[in-house]
Amino acid sequence: MVKKIGIALVALLVIIQFFRIDKTNPEVIAENDFINMVQPEENIKTILKTSCYDCHSNETKYPWYSNIAPISWWVKDHINDGRKHLNFSEWGTYKEKRQRHKLEECFEEVQEGEMPMESYLIAHSEAELSPTQKEELVNWFKEKYNAPKAEKSTKLSLKNGAKWKANEATTQGITNMQEIINNNISDSKFSSLTKKGELLEEEMKVIFEKCDMTGEAHDQLHNFLLPLVKKFRALKDASNLDEFYLMEQEVKNYLETYTDYFE
Repeated sequence: MVKKIGIALVALLVIIQFFRIDKTNPEVIAENDFINMVQPEENIKTILKTSCYDCHSNETKYPWYSNIAPISWWVKDHINDGRKHLNFSEWGTYKEKRQRHKLEECFEEVQEGEMPMESYLIAHSEAELSPTQKEELVNWFKEKYNAPKAEKSTKLSLKNGAKWKANEATTQGITNMQEIINNNISDSKFSSLTKKGELLEEEMKVIFEKCDMTGEAHDQLHNFLLPLVKKFRALKDASNLDEFYLMEQEVKNYLETYTDYFE
């Protein structure tokens, strides 16, 4: 009898392996991402990426054991629940009142040791916060929570008539974008043309990731980039050739203005 039960359990374990979880991450829209919007110091950015983003963003890195059922089901449920409560990749879609509430929850749960969760730390020891990191993160969240609402101008401008100094990665990214948009695709299929939008979005993500500019120069760069994000999406989602070519020319013209403001 015991042997039969054992065989049945093994058979059941084998069968459930065919029920795979979906590991496809939702699209990350750069201008809505928390880190891109808030631009924390490098040490805070590293903590957020290491200890928070796996469960609370659309940038989940699934561990090896997520391939094994029923553990994989538990992992997926844990990630879905984490994103439901707080998704840093969708921060820009939250209303101001919800953003403030989430900031308050962040420093309270980190301060009380509720986050990162102990069950997560069992297999992700690198995500455990040292006392110093915990204090830094709590203080940073509190600072953001208590900060008065700042009305930032979205109008692109020069620095007293002079150009802003951009970092090398940004300038290279803009150059890559110009090459993409100016490339005459031999395959004239509509799907091949709109692929340009996806390639441009990928370059934009690299710029956001490698941006180390600070202060007013950083703010002005965002004033330049954010309209591009919308243009790239419109290019990718164009419904006909006329719409595509119109937006393509608009992107070309806009990219050419980069050197009017940055060097």
